[in-house]
Amino acid sequence: MSSSIRTLVLVSLASLGWAVSFGLGAQLAPLWLADAGLDASTRGLNTSFYYLGVAIASPVIPLGMRRFNRLCVVVGMLLDAITTAVFPFCQGILVWHLLRFLGGVGTALSLIPMETLVNHNAAPEHRARDFGFYAFCVALGIGLGAWMGLPLYPHVPHLAFILAGLITLGAIVLAWLATPKQCSLEKESCQSPLPWRSGVFSLGTAWAQGFLEGGSLTFLASFLLFRGFTESATGNLVGCMFVGVILAQLPLSWLADRLGRIRVLIACHLLLGVGLLLLPLIEMPAALGITLLVVGACCGALYPLGLAVLGDRLPAADLACGNAWYLTSNCAGSLSGPLLIGLAIDAFGLSSQFVVGITAIASVLAMGLLLDRPPARTSQTVATTSTPRAA
Repeated sequence: MSSSIRTLVLVSLASLGWAVSFGLGAQLAPLWLADAGLDASTRGLNTSFYYLGVAIASPVIPLGMRRFNRLCVVVGMLLDAITTAVFPFCQGILVWHLLRFLGGVGTALSLIPMETLVNHNAAPEHRARDFGFYAFCVALGIGLGAWMGLPLYPHVPHLAFILAGLITLGAIVLAWLATPKQCSLEKESCQSPLPWRSGVFSLGTAWAQGFLEGGSLTFLASFLLFRGFTESATGNLVGCMFVGVILAQLPLSWLADRLGRIRVLIACHLLLGVGLLLLPLIEMPAALGITLLVVGACCGALYPLGLAVLGDRLPAADLACGNAWYLTSNCAGSLSGPLLIGLAIDAFGLSSQFVVGITAIASVLAMGLLLDRPPARTSQTVATTSTPRAA
């Protein structure tokens, strides 16, 4: 196995182990708080603390990667594992908020170095493929966390949290083998302003993906129940969306490398907008499931495709800072999405969530078309983009 493929496989599998804790915590932490008698707004605030931890930690992590790259990943995954495993053993809303915040910090410490490594490691002609494989493993881990935790929760809830923490803890070994001790390519990182005009479409895509993901996880099930579907049917329909997220990563990344990453990214935005437009109009369960599958596929593909485009646009020295701002933008969307969609639902009803989602997608597309400018292909840029595999 070549060194670059070995690195990609190890990083992706380590990320899968991290994602198990994320997927289980996203589903079970609100259930635990509900069983503790806390209202919906408090449960939503608890989730917001998680994304707040990611957003606050992300901009400063590239500075630590210069000397402590591997240590960042290990400490981050350790934080995620511990905060997940001990969550049900703690008492008090302040402690639960603190645990979720620390879990968000751990996520930033884990993901930014690993995603930067994927970007550095990828050959330019296969950047979308590499991020597609990475995103497939992350989506699979999130799904495994939810599928493992939900059946266990009614019977042995403490065990569900512990198992997820142990899986993430075990994945630290893979992260240790994959990540270099220091991120030597980041010596000049963050010492000059990022070329924002080159990355505005990618950063907007990250925000839109977080916005829609946060809103869908919060309100989609409520909409389906309001439409008259049973709890079991609602679970199956939401499951269709996650199946789309998992299955679409590799085919769409293959298409992106062959047809052009920007073209496929724009197509995903457009298909996602059409899907959101159709969802409140469809009544047949089968058609609704297919539409949710397409919506999940396009929404899930936004994150890795936007990250691959960002890797194309930025010089190697700026990748860590670019990835940090990308994750920060994604978390800003996850924070603002449930809030803005919730306000719209309170004012206009549950169907308004899809109008808000379409508005977010249209705004990002317009911003990308008007403001996004590819960097000039100077000899220095060509030299930088030709070296990732040697790194």
